[in-house]
Formats: sequence, structure tokens, C-alpha cells
Amino acid sequence: MAEDRITRDAAFSLLSNRRRRQLLCVLARSGEARSLRAAAREIVGRLEGIDSTEITDEVYRSVYVSLYQTHAPQLAAEGIVDYDETERTVRLAHNRRTETLLRIVGIDPNGADTVDRRTALVLTGAVVVATLCGLFALFGAVWTVPWAALVAGLLAYRVRQHAGRDRLAPIHDCGDLATSDDS
Repeated sequence: MAEDRITRDAAFSLLSNRRRRQLLCVLARSGEARSLRAAAREIVGRLEGIDSTEITDEVYRSVYVSLYQTHAPQLAAEGIVDYDETERTVRLAHNRRTETLLRIVGIDPNGADTVDRRTALVLTGAVVVATLCGLFALFGAVWTVPWAALVAGLLAYRVRQHAGRDRLAPIHDCGDLATSDDS
């Protein structure tokens, strides 16, 4: 796991299991360390669509044991989570591997309110070009206005293209991550 990036095979392998996907969702939504017991109860409630008071011990134990024995250790081995086996707590690791894996499933690891660097650069460029157009118009450099307008138009087109196609929409509920019937 010395690499900073996660391989496609590793990412798809980790995401191939519904309980691992749900654990990632629970951790991403909470933003803090969770006990495996609490995570298991939340996962059972989400997958079964029931309140935590209605969860049977059999179903809970099945999820808890799979998290403890399989899923948390696998995510930890890939550097996606920090897993304390003695305390039985798990939290998302803050690294590029985790961010990449979360983005694959459409979870914005920085929260829904953050703007990614690329969007910020494009928007800043558009503001600079618009300002230059205004300055050129004020100082009478009429021949530069059409070129500045062309650049501003291209930047505006790219911003629209990026916002409509390239950017992943953040997932607030993660309910659609439970699409497979595996366990």
C-alpha cells in the first residue's frame, strides 16, 4: 500500500460488496470515528428499512461479524479506513486513496458545500477575463475587446460543460449504494 493511488482492481474489489459500500457511506456521513456496533446497527436499519429498535439480534450479529472479520480489515489493508481492532472503531482515512474511492461512488469527501480546485480556477479565469474586457473598453483598446469576448465565451462554455457533465453530484443519503444482493 505504498502507493498514493488506488488501483482500479482494488477499488472495484472493495466496492463489490454492499456492506462495505454501506460502511463507507456511514463513515462519510458521520465524518468521525464510529464503533463497529453503531455502524452495524445503522447499516442493518438502512438495508432492512427498519428502526434500530426493531433489529433482530441474528441480523445484527451477521452484519457486525462481517464488518469485524472481513470488511473493516479489508478497507484498512487498502488504507481507506483507520481501523482500531482493540477498540473496534473505524473512521475514514484522510488520504488520496480514500478520496478517490469515495468519488467513484459519487460521495464528495469534502462535503457538498466545497468547490473543487478545477471549478475555482475556471471561475477565477472567467472573472479575470471579464475584468480585462471592462478595462479594455474603458481605455479604448477596441481591437482587444472581441478577442477578450471570445476568450470569455470559451471560458463560460467550459464552466457550463464542467458543471453539467464532469462534476460528480454529492450523495446525501447513499441509499442507492445498496444495489447488489451480496453480503
